Formats: sequence, C-alpha cells, structure tokens
Amino acid sequence: MGRLVDAVWGVSPPPTARAQIQICVSIVRASMAKAGLPDVIQTRSPGYFVEVGDDELDLHVFERAASAGRTAAEAGRFEEAASAFETALGLWRGSSCFGGGIASTVLQAPAARLDEQRLTVVEQWVDARLALGLHQQLVARLIDLVMQNPLREHLRAQLMVALSRSGRQAEALEVYRRGRRELIDELGIEPGEELRRLQESILSGRLDGAPPVNVPSVARVLPATPATAADPAEPAVRTGTPAAQSAGATVAEPPAVPRLLPGAIADFAGRDELLASLKEALERDTESSYALRIVSITGRGGVGKTTLAVHLGHSLANRFPDGQMFAKLRGPSAQPILPTRILERFLRCLGIPGSAMPSTIEERAELFRNLVADRRMLIVLDDAIDEEQVRWLLPGSSNCPVLITSRSRLAGLEGTSSVQIDVFSTEQALELLSRILGSERIHSELPSALQLIKLCGNLALALRIVAARLVTRPHWPLSKMAARLRDERQRLDELTHGGVGVRAGLAMVYQGLPSDAQRLFRRLSMLEAAEFSSWVAAPLLDVAVGEAEDVLEFLVDAQLVDVEVAKGRRPRYRLHDLVRVYSQECLAEHENTAERAVVLCRVLSTWLLLVEEAHRRAYGGDHTLIHGSAPRPALDESVIDRELADPLRWFEDERASLITAVRQAAGAGLDELCWDLALTLVTLFEMYGYFDDWRTTHEIALAVTRHNDNRRGQAAMLYSLGALHMFEYKLDEARGRLGPACELFREVGDVHGEALALRNLAFVDRIQGRLDEAMAGYEKALVMLSEVNDSTAEAHVLSNMAQIHLDRGLIAEGKQTMAAGLAAVERSGNRRVRAQILCRLGEAHLQIDEVPEAEYVFTQALETVRSVGDPVGECYALRGLAIVRSRQGSHGTAYEILEQAMGIASQAREYLAIGRIQLSLGEVAADRGSYGSAKEHLAAALDIFGRMQATKWREQTLRLMNEVSEASEDAAAAAAYAQASSG
Repeated sequence: MGRLVDAVWGVSPPPTARAQIQICVSIVRASMAKAGLPDVIQTRSPGYFVEVGDDELDLHVFERAASAGRTAAEAGRFEEAASAFETALGLWRGSSCFGGGIASTVLQAPAARLDEQRLTVVEQWVDARLALGLHQQLVARLIDLVMQNPLREHLRAQLMVALSRSGRQAEALEVYRRGRRELIDELGIEPGEELRRLQESILSGRLDGAPPVNVPSVARVLPATPATAADPAEPAVRTGTPAAQSAGATVAEPPAVPRLLPGAIADFAGRDELLASLKEALERDTESSYALRIVSITGRGGVGKTTLAVHLGHSLANRFPDGQMFAKLRGPSAQPILPTRILERFLRCLGIPGSAMPSTIEERAELFRNLVADRRMLIVLDDAIDEEQVRWLLPGSSNCPVLITSRSRLAGLEGTSSVQIDVFSTEQALELLSRILGSERIHSELPSALQLIKLCGNLALALRIVAARLVTRPHWPLSKMAARLRDERQRLDELTHGGVGVRAGLAMVYQGLPSDAQRLFRRLSMLEAAEFSSWVAAPLLDVAVGEAEDVLEFLVDAQLVDVEVAKGRRPRYRLHDLVRVYSQECLAEHENTAERAVVLCRVLSTWLLLVEEAHRRAYGGDHTLIHGSAPRPALDESVIDRELADPLRWFEDERASLITAVRQAAGAGLDELCWDLALTLVTLFEMYGYFDDWRTTHEIALAVTRHNDNRRGQAAMLYSLGALHMFEYKLDEARGRLGPACELFREVGDVHGEALALRNLAFVDRIQGRLDEAMAGYEKALVMLSEVNDSTAEAHVLSNMAQIHLDRGLIAEGKQTMAAGLAAVERSGNRRVRAQILCRLGEAHLQIDEVPEAEYVFTQALETVRSVGDPVGECYALRGLAIVRSRQGSHGTAYEILEQAMGIASQAREYLAIGRIQLSLGEVAADRGSYGSAKEHLAAALDIFGRMQATKWREQTLRLMNEVSEASEDAAAAAAYAQASSG
C-alpha cells in the first residue's frame, strides 16, 4: 500500500490516501469483472497481490519474445529473429512506457528501464532485417528513429549502413556529420568508435556489400542479399503498382500498416472543445462523396499545434485501419523539406523499394495517390511552410483526410477547414501545470502559478518548459521560477530545457523572413504600447503606408504579430509577450542607439500629427489649443481620412497607446513632443472624464519640461493641470496652477497661452461667487483671444459672461452676450460649444418663464451633443428638458429624464452636473409634494456643492431646503437652513 500511495501522490499524500487507493482497486476489479476477466487482484497484508499466468502479463511475453529473437539471431536464423522481435514490439502502444509523461518518481525509473529495453529490441530487429538485405525498406523507419533519439549512436550507425547500401553514401555521411554536431553540442563529446569506423569505411568505399571489419554491433550485419520474396514478417497486401512495374521492378509490400504518428503525451490538457470540433471536421462527410477533406490547425510557434494534431491522430486511429502517415515539413534549421523527399518516405512505407522509386515529383505524387486510393488512412503534415509544399502530398480521394499544422493560414488550399489555435486561457494553463506538477503543488502556490502563466504569455511550449524544469527541481517553490522569469533580459534563457526553447523556435521563423520584415519585426518592440494600428509600420520603416502595411501583414502570416478585429473597430495589432522579448533582443543586436532614437521620434511625431488632426476634426480647428515645435512627419491624406473617419472613436481606440506614447516621449527626453502630445490629448480626457489619464500624462510631461528647462512647456502643463482641477472642482488647487501658468506664458511672450489661463482663472472666480473679478478676467481674456483668432475660446468666454449676466438677473444682457457667443462658434464650426451656449440660452428662457422657447433650444442642444458624442453636454441638455417638463406639469416624466441624466453624469464623473441634477430632482419632488424625497436629493446636492466650493449653487440649494422644511412644517430645520443661507 505504501508503494501505491507513493506512486500516485509522491512525497505529500493526502490524509485519505489509503482510502482512495482502496476505492481505485475496487473500480479496477469491477472493470475487469464487467469485461469477463478473472479477479486476479487479491488483498494481502500490507497491500495487494496480483496473480497472473505465464501469458497474461505483457511484460513477461515481451521479455520472452525478445529473448527468443536474440537466440535466433545468434544462430543466424534472421527471419525467425525478426519475427520474434516484431512479436515483442507489437505489445507496445506508442513509443514510450505508459504513453510517456510519468509524473510519479516511483514509476519513472522502471518506466525508463522499459523504454531502454524497447529501444534495444528495436535495434536488434533492425540488425536482423539488415542481415536479410532489407536495407531499403528500413531507411524511412530509421530516419524517424534517429530524429526521435538523436544521441543514440547505434541507431545512427544502422541508418548509415542502410543508406550506404541503398547507394546513398552522401546522405549516410551527412547523417554522421549531423550526429557528430549534436553529440558535441549536447554532450561535448566526439562520436564513439562504432560511428567513426563506419564513416571511414564509407569514405574508403569498403561498405559496399559487406560490413566494416571490427565495428561493434554493426559488424553483426551480414552481407546484403537481394530480397527475392516479400518480408516474411509482413503480410502481402498488394503487388506491382503500375509505376513500379513500369520501372521494371518487383514491388515489395509494406512491412505493416504504417503507424508513423509520434507518441502522444500523457498530460495533454486544455483543448477538449477544440479536439471535439476537429474530430467532427475530419469525420464529417463532404457535400461530394469524392471531395478531399483537409483540416488545418494554424497558430504561432509553441502554441501546441503538433501536440494537438498528434493527440487527435491517435484518438482517431481506429477510424483509419490502413494506418496514419506523418511527416514534418521543416528541417531542424527551419529549412523546408522538399515534397519529393516526403513522398519518397511515404512511398517506401507503402512498400515501394528504391529500385522502383519514380525520379520526378509528378510521378511520385501520382504513385502515392494511386497507392492510397482504396485505403482509409489519416495523413498528418506537420509545420507546413506554404500551400505549394502541401499540394504534392495530398491524396486524391476522400477516404484519406489530411490534417495540417502550420504557422501560415494556408488560405490558398481550396476547401480547407481552418482552425486557429491560440494561447491557453488561464484555466487551461492551470490544468496543464496541475497535470504535470500535481494539483497540490499548484494550488498550494496559486498566486505564483498564475504569475508563471502570465510570464509565459500562456504559451503551451513555455509552460511545458517551465513545468519540466520544476519537475526536476521538486525543492524549488514556484515563486523562485517566477522570480527568474521576471527579468526580461533572461526570460528566454530560462525558457529552455532539454534542447527545446522558445527562443530557438522564434529564431527559426525570424531567420526565414525577408530583410524588410526582419527590420519591422525588430522595431515593433520599440513600441511600448500593448497594441497598435497598422499605420505605425510606415514610420518604423520610413516607407509609404501601403508598402509598410504589406510587410506588417507578412509578419501576421508568419504568426509573429497578432491581429484582433472587433466589431466596429479597426484592426489592432500586438506582439505576444515572449515574441516582444525576442524582438527586443534582435533590436539590440542589429540597431544602434542613434538609429533607434531617430525611428522612435518619427513614430511618436506621427502620433502627434494624428492626434492634432483628430482634434481639428472634432473641434473644427486648432481652437483652445497651443502647440509646440516638435516635427510633424508627412502622412498620406487617404490614410489620415481612413484613420480619422470618426475622430472621437479613434481617440477611444488609441487612448491606451497614446498615454504610453507620452511616457515614451518623456523617457526619450523629447520634452517638446511630450508636452504637445499630452496637451492635445485633453480633448479625449475632458469629453469622456478620463481625469486619471489627464493627470498622469501631464505630470509626466511637466517633469520632463522642468528637467529640460522648457518654460513654455511647463506653462502649458500647469495651465492644463489647472483646467483638470477645475473639472474636478478643486478650485483652490486650480488657482494654484493657473496663476504660475499665466506668469510663465507672459514671460515667454505667448499671448494665446496667457489668454487661455486667464479665461480659466475667471471661471474659478465665477464658481466661487466673485462675479466682478470673473467678469474682469473674462473681458481681458476676450481681447487677447480675439487677437489670436481663437473663436472657440471666445465663444467659451462669451458663454460664461452670459451666465454671469443671468446670475445677476440681467436677462437681456445675457441673451445678447449669448448671441455674440453663437456668432463666434459659427466661425469656428464647433458644435459642442454651440450646444453649451444653447443650454445657457435655454436657462435664460426658463428664468423669464419662456417655456416653449426653452424647450426648442434644449431639444436642439440634445440633438447636437448626441451627434458629436458629448456625454457631459447630454446630461445638461436632458436636465434642461426635464425642467421644461416639470414646468409643463409632467412631473413623472421630468423625474424619469433627470434619472437618465444622472446615470450619464455619474458615468462621466461630472460632479457639478450630478449636483445640479440632484438639485433639480429636489425641485421636482418638492413640486409633487414629496418633501422627504426632496430633502434627500437636496442634501446630496449640498454635499457635492460644499466639497466643490460651488458657492452659487450651494446658496440656491440652502434656500430651497428652507422652503421645503417650511412646507413640511419642520420649523427647526427651516430656521437652520435660513441661518446657513444668510451666513
């Protein structure tokens, strides 16, 4: 029992381990009984005893058959030996014990011993067949065996013998050279005597029909003799295909049903839904019974395409009784393997000897289609380069479906069902790590496990590498591995294990790119933005947008760049985290600091160009903005029109990237560009209430302008931060920023900047009830704004001057000033400011009880703000219409409209609007006689106006509170509010 517990849980079994083992044994017994098998499991203290007969345990049968094969081989009975070895190997399923992936340390050692025994028997089987002169039939199998076991020297020696005897001496020598390179790279040793002596024999021409003398193991191979009959170990299925007969040769039959799929992994996880859909696609009948079925799995390197395809192939094995073909279409250095070589391997597996092998690719493809025409086989083509490479390898009938994996989408293969495989979700990644490392280890350090997943970018290959390293280091906490991965400079070094690494896969793809694509790939890592639009490729490469976007799409096809197309949005591109790390490595290696600085400035300047143009299109010009002297590179007008068809939506899409661009400009010391970009972004921040973004970008820009002694840039940032404090109604803080801004603008001679700062200082005075000071400030700012021809800012000022007239009860003067404001806004074409003035005009009409006129202008304002996407303006227009409905006696409708306005104002965090809507809700409730509800709304308004230092509206609210208290006969409250109002 103790060994069983250790085998299942290792060093940390749960308290219920023994009970769970007993349950498992009961399930096994029940399963055997259901299958009609005898109950061979007996309970024997201190555990269990299994009693089996001589032929009931496959391990015993394997060992006896292997022993019989060795005895026959030593006696020179090679046909008998090969048959015995095949019996032994036929007991295996897959290429490793228990399907591989053994997590239990108790089972790992015996499993490794059994795997070694199997490989030894495979080598002995090959020796026997080489002795029978069947070298040509062995080449394809030996190639796969050597690829799976590159450091096993005897297999490599056998492949060299088989190739040399097939007249392929050059390839045999290349097998030696590649093996020597791998032994030196992996182990730091030269090949053993067996391989060295064999190489010498091939070079000297002594390995023609006889083995080299004194070469261990391979010396057992007898001189080759022609195979005059089919291999006795393999059933005869078909003979004499037309192509083979035309070559004047007798066709040997395939050694067995080809089962070329690599072994499936035991810890396959996270793809159940995808696996089911792929099965359905492969098994689904096509509209035409004869139409070929092709399914492609596409995705970036390391995402798990091959693992999924192999697992799928094994799960469908019983559906294809004539076998599964498998071929990797890329070599170890990313070079494509020619279709003619793949076809040769396939044909040899199907029984075509070298003497009957067609010489041209067309003939080989025809012969392949002919051989599989009546068979039910699954063909798996792994890591395809392009459509042309695949087309030669396709069968001609629907009974042999084709499963392809590729980084490319293979859109040119007609009738292909394509499935894009993405990185794991967090849940899938946790499942994979739990299967490899054990759920207890994962859940005991769940925060570190989640961090590992994030640092691996949810990439299957990276997660498997991390898990493999942690399996061999059970004493490491997961947090230690996460800490090692956190350093981006070392991350790809850490993501390497057992000769497999993320960097190697990325390098393989990168090295196959044309030079312009390599350059763009490197430079994309300069963008710190998480995502970007396609136009950025143009300034990165310094070429036309159309040409640059073609290069970008090439990187998308190569699965180095991800693209996302959400409904109603332009495509957004991004680099996977690990891809970005590799891209940065390439950038550092190939481009110097000066080159990178020029490219970065060009990209950030193009962003400034687009932000500026978006502001113009949204506001009708450069009104209310000042700009710096940073360069604006040229950009094709059609691209600008495409990007800014909806400028406010463009702002929303690009917001995160633009904030990052401000930060990058500051980091690069581009102070002029930094403050200009930050200030131009205020359009977005103000309209949608992104106050945190406003503050962050401007504090960054203020710091870099101070560091570089850029006084105009400092003034611009202080002015804008003051405006931010105004919007937050932190009026004292606003004055503290706007005063120094005015002085700095005056010192550098910037009339426009000084006028805008004066305008905002006047607003602070107005809100705090200093109407005379406010009016004087507005009048001064108006003269200066007229000088610089900022008609939008003029309209702002005139609108606020009109409000002061209204607050003083000067309705006629207020209307006249608003008319002047509307005339100014007509010159600028700014519909948003026009809507603001219309709302003020509506309030003027309400003040003198002109309800129909008020309804008309509020309706116009509402239509305008909705058309330009101005949520703040919308809540003010709705508030005005609600008051109109209340005056018309529709209190219920008024209340509903005000609640709608409250929702919009709350979402926009427009606190003054929230306070004024609460005040209006209190008025409506009081008009309906709902005094309790009125008090609640008015109390909320008082709280907001008090925190905002909004003296005017606070006093108005206190007066209404007094009236409501008197109406509800609450004399004490009425007196208190009357006193607060007068104080």
